[in-house]
Amino acid sequence: MNNYIEPRLRRDFGGVITAYFDFLKGDHKNLFKVFLTYNFIFIIILFITNYIANSGLSSVVALANGTYMDQAMDGSLETSYIASGIGIVINIIVILLNASLAGVYLRLYERDREGNPNYKEVFHYAKKKLGGMFLIVLIGGIAFIPIWIVIVICAITVVGIIAIPLILIAYATWVGLSMFAFAYDEHMDAVAALGKGWEMLFSKFWKAVGVSFVTSILIYLASTLFQLLPVLIVTFYGYNSAEDNVELESNIFIKAVEFFFYAINSILGSLTFFLIMLVMGYLYFNLHETKYNVFLKNRIAKLGVRDEE
Repeated sequence: MNNYIEPRLRRDFGGVITAYFDFLKGDHKNLFKVFLTYNFIFIIILFITNYIANSGLSSVVALANGTYMDQAMDGSLETSYIASGIGIVINIIVILLNASLAGVYLRLYERDREGNPNYKEVFHYAKKKLGGMFLIVLIGGIAFIPIWIVIVICAITVVGIIAIPLILIAYATWVGLSMFAFAYDEHMDAVAALGKGWEMLFSKFWKAVGVSFVTSILIYLASTLFQLLPVLIVTFYGYNSAEDNVELESNIFIKAVEFFFYAINSILGSLTFFLIMLVMGYLYFNLHETKYNVFLKNRIAKLGVRDEE
């Protein structure tokens, strides 16, 4: 069964969101396969570094031994800083990788006009985009400096405070559209992609910002619900336990749940960004088609050829 959802059709605000979720519904198994295949090792590293940075090495020792020990190394700031630094580097790599995977995935999806692109082919093209993707992130980071200055100025007035979320959403949408444009187009360079993202954002500004905001909120809400699971377990255990707060803090079960929390957080953090980049893809296709009518013109041309035959 072909679950292909044409991304290049002209759709209204709700149509873009519906098409995106229909795409996820039809291709979710292959998407998760691509995501886990090439993110697995990074998720493991993020999981370990985040846990050590926040809980210390003694918590890892405790889980291995089955007992909690308050070791001196638990409070080592140096260990936490090193783990945090490694975590930041891995997070950047994950961002570059998932932006590239999402763009290439939709390129092959649209090229073959069918679901489930080959995961090896996706990575083959995606790895070629990592260098340029880093340049986009770097330029985007530098571009945030003047935006931050504008935000500080806006914070002076009530109207400005209201405008701050809009500025941040527009900035994130611009960067997201630029990253997708670069990953999707084999021949586009990083600087041209930033220009393309800017062009698409302002071609239908309110539509672009609205779709980006609504879908991102829905994805983040779903992610947050999963992350609340360990919190609910700890709350339930603490409420029904006879142990005091000090005993609970050193309880091996609580430490294990905390370990579980960092595992979920590491997976969902990366997955959320991957899904949002796919949103940027459907949004980009829609904005591009609305502005240029490429897909519609091709369909009309094909119909004309058939009529002549």
